[in-house]
Amino acid sequence: MGTPADQVEGEFRDQPTVLLVEDDVLLRISTADYLRSKGYHVVEAGTVIEAATVLSEGSPVHAIFSDVDLPGATGGLSLAVWMQTSYPAIPVILTSGVRAVMPTLNAQQAVRFVPKPYDLDTVATVIASAIADAGSGSG
Repeated sequence: MGTPADQVEGEFRDQPTVLLVEDDVLLRISTADYLRSKGYHVVEAGTVIEAATVLSEGSPVHAIFSDVDLPGATGGLSLAVWMQTSYPAIPVILTSGVRAVMPTLNAQQAVRFVPKPYDLDTVATVIASAIADAGSGSG
């Protein structure tokens, strides 16, 4: 029978896993539901600490889609920096409705950016592209 973690891993083995980090519960639920309808296994987190816990547990994650403005001492930008040093093979896609961060994030090559409000088809397309690029070794 195995542990619950083994069961989850086995159940979603053929689906790419997206770690969705968003503190707005309604937006997180609607985005997660949409991504699931597109064939992704979605793990939800409301803070960077929750996201780090998921990653530290060793669950396979193929991409992270995170809001920039999150509660707590660290936000999405800190998560992206930490990911580049700790898990460089996992692509990070950031989102924000804060207009001041958009020019800087749009100019970044290492982190993809989707401005809020976003179209869910666009999010799914960017995630698919990031996963494909990570799998082929390009970034």
